[in-house]
Amino acid sequence: MRVEVLSDHAGAQWNRTAHRLQETEAALAAGNDHLRQAERALRESRQAKGLWRRVLRVATGEERTAVERVEGAREDVARTAGDRRQLDRRERQQAAGVHGEDLLERGLAGLDDGWVMLRGYRNRRGETDHVLVGPLGVWAVEVKRRRVRLHVDGDRWTAERLDAYGNVVGTEPATDATGRTWGRQVGDVAADLSGWLARNGHAVPVRTAVILLHAQAQFGRIAGPGVDLIGSRPSHLVDALGRWAASLTPADVDEIVALVRRDHAFHERRRRAAARDRNQ
Repeated sequence: MRVEVLSDHAGAQWNRTAHRLQETEAALAAGNDHLRQAERALRESRQAKGLWRRVLRVATGEERTAVERVEGAREDVARTAGDRRQLDRRERQQAAGVHGEDLLERGLAGLDDGWVMLRGYRNRRGETDHVLVGPLGVWAVEVKRRRVRLHVDGDRWTAERLDAYGNVVGTEPATDATGRTWGRQVGDVAADLSGWLARNGHAVPVRTAVILLHAQAQFGRIAGPGVDLIGSRPSHLVDALGRWAASLTPADVDEIVALVRRDHAFHERRRRAAARDRNQ
C-alpha cells in the first residue's frame, strides 16, 4: 500500500495543544508562586498589627489589601488549574488519535501497491483521517483511539469512558468539536467527496468506516449507525473491502487519487485564505 500525507492536521493540533499545555503549566507555577507571596504578605500584615487590633480582629487597610490579593491569586490559580486539566485531557486524546492513525496504517500494510492511503483529506464538509483508494473501491475512514464502550442509536452516538478494569467512569457524546457524531463526521466528508468524483467522471460510492482502535474498546448496542462499518481492528476494514467491493482499474485508481489531491489542495487554499482574512 502506498501512503501519501495530504495534511497532518491531527499532528498539528496535537503539537499546538501540547504547546498550550506547557504554557499553562508555566502560568500555573507562576500563579502558585504569586499566591504564596500574597499569603506571606497577608501573614506579615496581620503580625504587624497592634495587639488590640489582633485581639479584636480589626483589619487594617494593609491587611484588607493583602486579603484581596490572596483571594484574587486563588481565583487565578483555580482558573488556570481548570484550563490545565482540560488541555491535559485534550492533549492525551489528540496524542491517542495520532497514534491510532499510525496503527491503522501499519495494520493495512499488507495491502498491495494497487491501494493508496491518503492521510488528512479535507473538503468543504470537514476533514477525515484517511481516504483509501484501490481496486475494490473508495473508503473514507475515521479513526478513534479511545478506551470507551460505544453505543449507537441512529444519530445518537454515546461513549462510556472506561477505566483500566472496564468500569464506567463517565459518559459523553461521541462527537467531534462541531457536535457531529463520529459517523456524521466521516459521512459528511464522504458524501461531498462522492459528489466531486461523480462530477469528474467517477460515479463510485465512497464507503465509510469508523474504526475504534483501542485494545480495551467495547461496543454496546449498535443500531442504524449511518456508516458502512464500525470496527475495532484493521482486519475489520480489510474484510469490508471485499464485502463492499467495487471494481476499479489501475487507471481509475490513479485518476481518483489525483482528484482527491486536487480537491484537498483547493480546500486547503480556501482555509488558509479565510484564516488570513480573520487575522487581518
